[in-house]
Amino acid sequence: MKFKHLLCAFAVLFSISSWSQERQTFPPTEVFNGTFIGQTIPLRDFPTVDPNESYGVKDIKIIPNDLRRNEKVNANALPLNGDGLRQADIGGIYSYALEENFDGLTSSEGGGFTPPDPSGAAGPNHYIAAVNVAIKIFDKSGTVLAGPTDLGTFLGSGNNSGDPILMYDHLADRYFVSQFGAAANSLVIGVSDTPDPTGTYSVYQYVFDSFPDYPHFSVWPDGYYLTANKGGSNKVYALERDVMIAGGANPQIVGFPLPGSVQNTNTVLSPEPANLLGTSYPANVPGYVTYLQDDGWGGIGFDHLKVWEITLDWVTIGNSSISTALEIPTAPFDSVFAPFGSGDVAQPGTSQKIDMIGGIISYAANYRSFGTHNSWVITFNTDVDGNDTSGIRWIELRNDASNDWSIFQEGTYAPADGNSRFMGSAAIDAAGNIGLAFNVASATLPAGIRYTGRFDGDPLGTMTVAETTIMDGVGVQTFSNRFGDYSHLTMDPDNFTFWHTAEYFSSNNSWVSRVASFTLSGGFSNDLGINDIVTPVDGILTAAETVEVSVRNFGSAAQSNFPIELRLDGTLVATENFVGTINPGDVQTFTFAQTVDMSTQGQTYSLEAKTILGNDEFTNNDPFTKDISHLFANDIGPTAILSPETGSGLGMETISIALENYGASAQTGFDIQYSINGDTPVVETYMPTIASGENLVFDFAQQADLSSLGVYTIEVSTLLAGDSDTTNDVVTVVVENLLCQPSADCSFGDGFQLFSVAEINNPSGCEGYGDFRAQVANFGIDSTNELTVTTGYGDQYVTVWIDYNDDFIFTANEVVVDNYLIAAGQGAGNYTETMDLTVPANATAGSHTMRAKTNWNAPVPTNACEDTDFGETEDYTAFLGTLNVQDIALANAELIATTLPNNQFEVTLRADIESQVYIGIYNTLGQQLKFKNVAKDGDVYRVNLDMSVAQAGVYFIKMGSQGAFKSVSTKIIVK
Repeated sequence: MKFKHLLCAFAVLFSISSWSQERQTFPPTEVFNGTFIGQTIPLRDFPTVDPNESYGVKDIKIIPNDLRRNEKVNANALPLNGDGLRQADIGGIYSYALEENFDGLTSSEGGGFTPPDPSGAAGPNHYIAAVNVAIKIFDKSGTVLAGPTDLGTFLGSGNNSGDPILMYDHLADRYFVSQFGAAANSLVIGVSDTPDPTGTYSVYQYVFDSFPDYPHFSVWPDGYYLTANKGGSNKVYALERDVMIAGGANPQIVGFPLPGSVQNTNTVLSPEPANLLGTSYPANVPGYVTYLQDDGWGGIGFDHLKVWEITLDWVTIGNSSISTALEIPTAPFDSVFAPFGSGDVAQPGTSQKIDMIGGIISYAANYRSFGTHNSWVITFNTDVDGNDTSGIRWIELRNDASNDWSIFQEGTYAPADGNSRFMGSAAIDAAGNIGLAFNVASATLPAGIRYTGRFDGDPLGTMTVAETTIMDGVGVQTFSNRFGDYSHLTMDPDNFTFWHTAEYFSSNNSWVSRVASFTLSGGFSNDLGINDIVTPVDGILTAAETVEVSVRNFGSAAQSNFPIELRLDGTLVATENFVGTINPGDVQTFTFAQTVDMSTQGQTYSLEAKTILGNDEFTNNDPFTKDISHLFANDIGPTAILSPETGSGLGMETISIALENYGASAQTGFDIQYSINGDTPVVETYMPTIASGENLVFDFAQQADLSSLGVYTIEVSTLLAGDSDTTNDVVTVVVENLLCQPSADCSFGDGFQLFSVAEINNPSGCEGYGDFRAQVANFGIDSTNELTVTTGYGDQYVTVWIDYNDDFIFTANEVVVDNYLIAAGQGAGNYTETMDLTVPANATAGSHTMRAKTNWNAPVPTNACEDTDFGETEDYTAFLGTLNVQDIALANAELIATTLPNNQFEVTLRADIESQVYIGIYNTLGQQLKFKNVAKDGDVYRVNLDMSVAQAGVYFIKMGSQGAFKSVSTKIIVK
């Protein structure tokens, strides 16, 4: 493996032209034919969905779903101290106004399914949009031309399983629509028979050896490429595109494995195919597939991308092949977020988090050929601070006729405003400009949609276009962590307009897909602007600083001999002439003869340069502003206390800090001190040299005693003699020595594999101790609640406490489940049982720690801190409050799951509930397979549940009201 990695690195660094020929190739391992279902009537003639009727809610088909469980295996995975490529500031170039911005489909039009899986594509005159489980056709100004139409009805599958993908095939002027099929392990695909997406479609079904979860498609000259998160040997397929476009009866499909070492035990194993933009491409261009590899997953060694090449021969399929992977090292990234099921990013005013989707490459991975080179833009979510703050890592790969793929540029877009950017999608226009659209959210910002971008020739690795809002979030989602699953940015056939669709909440618990279009190249003839201020930069500045700027010709006409203005802190200081010519798309530098005075130490100056072109057709991008600081010579301070961190079992702890030299002069031999709770400081001397702008880590030699339970305020200060700015000399952190975290051996299956009660639905591995206090269950006082536990070994006793008085001691009067025994006398296996969790009438309202503990072959000790040989301990949060009217109705409700032949089930809930009712279906790992709103049928809520193609096993049904704390649940068995 080391030899292979060295070869890959050598190829990336030195671009060996013969690499492609040296790669080993493998033939396909699977070939079969799709089934022609038939030709539809025109899509515009299908009945439309009535948003006032929750269509399809009485019929839900559950399919196997390989949902992910993220887990970082390698604790020493890079990066250790945040993303080194993080772009913490937004760009300074103001883009053109959004061209179109309208709602796509609503949750009621999509049958209330969560998440919506929005997908869309633009053709010459139309935009097609889909969500689970409906499609809608617009003209390019947002006027509805057809739909919303039930996808299952339209594609003839009679099935609304979801995961729609839409594409415009610009090479054939046809539209492509896909979702899961009615048959087990199938996909159903419609290709329009004409360039009119409201017309008829030829529909095909493909049946696979296992369920093709999370399917992503791409348009390529020799086929439609498909990747999926599926079992079996193959994850990549090519479909015989020409036959499907012609409406042929038996299009072939060929499956390929992913040769070489591909690690992924903790997330979605779903590679991404290259999607062709534009109509130019190299002769005999192979298909490309990529997948990320995170060293946090273990067994990988370094963060990198893998790229496979596929060649197709539809006449002699055996001549087709897939290569071994080219490994392309990236800058370190962390793609691992919170475990699936708990959500990743917080929302305002609710404890419910929503998913950001880690560990996968975002849809789509768009490719464009520029003649001299080919570009491939790849994006994925990364944790930029180790605290589940997401940014978007974006990478432009390039290759040409002589050189294989290598990284031309990469960056992580993550402005430091406390918000996460996630669910991104990117593409590259015909001028080489990159557009990037995404969701944005945090504990203070409801999930919205924004975009940024960069122009070809801008500083590498930087999104230079100012972040622009497509849609601000209005509401939050309180009943499910599921969000988006993907967004979709595509290119208009004009090759300059980006179209994007994504999810936002129009009100609490009500999602809408949004469609917007924007351009970076406006199509103007005359359009100049400043795209960077090159000098001066932060440092010791003078009264006569030279200003050099970068000027871009954004337009299609050459420009010559024009004025440029220079302002300092808003005051015009010079107007000088650029002498020469800048051709369309080119960038040139200009140096002002007039200097500027930046001689005041400690001051930050605002410098602005602006082009003055009399006939400029878009003036918003004319100016560029940059803040530049005159640094003090001597200015140093701590930026963070890295350790210790809050936890249990703290003792003599090393105080580790990050230092930054804010000043212009290198520093050494200065004192640093720390104090605990205001006690006498510990003073030590920092002897290494820290250069200007450098960040280094310092560990105090004298440790701090944090062995007693409680809260410690640690303050660290630098004591640099002559420090010119003391305001940045001090940082503090609060560290808590928490209650005990007892250990036990759960490697044989003992302990909790699922802990599910109220809003908590937590699948987990073998932690021994698991701190899941970020997950909150809402209980009524004086209530009985159903707790479901799955364990992997019999003779498991379960006890649960709620710490009503918040003293971190779990006493007998705080027990809410008392030594419930699961699978008495049994050994290894899979055991799921439901027990009562009873909150007494005298319980204290508010938020409290809830501890759950198992023990094998003996009752759980009364001391909740006691270690046991086998079992597990998990901590959660319980919020206790008085039951409202909806809770009381649910407490008295009757939920019945009636088993019918062929793994069909009728689920009924009889309850008098005023607010919206929902149903969720979960597997024993706690993964949510389906979630949607339910309409009332007479005096009951009724759902017909089809589990005929689901895997055998136990499943859980949960129904509740969005206005209640509680829900009711039951289980079914699929045989």
